[in-house]
Amino acid sequence: MAKPGRLKAHYMASLPWTAPLAVAALLASAPAAASWKFTPAVSLSETYTDNVNLATPELAQGQFVSDLAPSIAIANDSPRFKLAASYRLHAYLYSDKQVANTNERNREFDASLKSKLIQDFLYLDANATRAQQNVSAFGPQGGGNNYSSANKAEVSTYRIAPYVMHRFGSSADLQVRYTRDSVDGGTSGLGNSKSETASFSLATGPTFRTLGWTLDYNRQQLHDSITEESSSEVATAGLRYRVASELSLTANGGYDKYEYQAPGGESRGKNYAVGFIWTPSLRTSVTASAGRRYFGKSYLLDASHRSRHTVWSINYNDAVTTTRSQFLLPSTINTAAMLDGLFTPQYPDADARRAAVEAYMRSTGLPASLADSVNYFSNRYMLQRQFQASVALNGAHSTLLVSLYKNRRSALSNQQADSELLGSTQLAINDNTSQVGANASYNYTLSSRTTANLGASISRSKSLSTALTADNASYLRLGVSHKFAPKLNGSIDLRHVRGSTGLGSGQSYRENAVSATLSTQL
Repeated sequence: MAKPGRLKAHYMASLPWTAPLAVAALLASAPAAASWKFTPAVSLSETYTDNVNLATPELAQGQFVSDLAPSIAIANDSPRFKLAASYRLHAYLYSDKQVANTNERNREFDASLKSKLIQDFLYLDANATRAQQNVSAFGPQGGGNNYSSANKAEVSTYRIAPYVMHRFGSSADLQVRYTRDSVDGGTSGLGNSKSETASFSLATGPTFRTLGWTLDYNRQQLHDSITEESSSEVATAGLRYRVASELSLTANGGYDKYEYQAPGGESRGKNYAVGFIWTPSLRTSVTASAGRRYFGKSYLLDASHRSRHTVWSINYNDAVTTTRSQFLLPSTINTAAMLDGLFTPQYPDADARRAAVEAYMRSTGLPASLADSVNYFSNRYMLQRQFQASVALNGAHSTLLVSLYKNRRSALSNQQADSELLGSTQLAINDNTSQVGANASYNYTLSSRTTANLGASISRSKSLSTALTADNASYLRLGVSHKFAPKLNGSIDLRHVRGSTGLGSGQSYRENAVSATLSTQL
């Protein structure tokens, strides 16, 4: 647990940067007070589990767990100000006694803000989060068990980004942005960090229909409580040539410059890529490129297709990244975005569609993101190569979502940055890792008020440097949810989870649980 003095220093240091957000919120919301929407709610769950703290079979303990979870959601959607924020507190009570690796409580917070401070000139983006995250790719992953603290820590982030946009008629668009962000890992092994980022973008406007160009520059300075200060600087120039109404060819080149403690090799160099953008219809889009950066060959693929009853998506990218940057801007498969495309034929209006998606996710218990690799804790820079694919299918009475991923991370900076996190004997475990997994969710409408839900997932992590392999989790969930009244819902869920207990232990755990939940909006 963080010391009071440390917490005070952390929040005092944050005040100068959170104040502009509060002022902007007050100024922008004043003319739109009627747009505010407050939605308090509370849920009560009773669960019986045969392995409350995800221990090995010989140490497993069965208990009843009560979970009282009050929450509030705040939203404002006006022309100059858009805010979506939610907070939930889970308080747990155990039938026997609280055992090691379980929580008394945990908190979840998520807020995002977009504001037009000065029309057509000055804007503000901001977000803040707090949630439990998995510490290691080789430990228990939970599988819906929120009361276990095994392999988990609460991570807090905030990001504030004022920016200026200016349009030079129809010839060019300019954007200049400054971003201040912070990540608190909730554990002594992951350094608390802050960064400042300045970025510049200049691109041709609609006048340049056949030949267009872009200029981009980004510089970040990173301050970490464990490792030495580091920085990154990326400059690129790009061209786009339209050869047909649905096809454009692209090319870009520039320079990467990274400053971090590296064991050897280059951390800077030229970058270039060539590719294309193909949009044969409003429902289909493919962007692809291939090139080279200082770390080697580099590829990009972003393809999507939507029909009346399906949404398809395939993505691949590689990038130099960090654990903290993935917490700030996660590259997950967004469940709401998939459902938004799926519900478009039934709900052409964007606001009605958003409400329908939110209601559907609440009633079916779908997660905010589909299957994704573990953003395990590390203080090192890494090269991440990630492939993701997903499909959503909508039938007359059912919806199916399937996603899969394959992720490979290669550490670029020194092992010693993770010595406090991993210890001296496990430093090589995150040098070169591979993760693969899949997730499926099927929901069937039994009646206008009752829905049956089936979910399954499987994942595997491997340390290519140490040959350690962990079947992290296989997860199976069967549930039924029922709407008793417009604001009163209930559900019953059966869950089976199994996976690895930790680094190099060679042991596994499994959990069987049944839960009953009653939730209401106040």
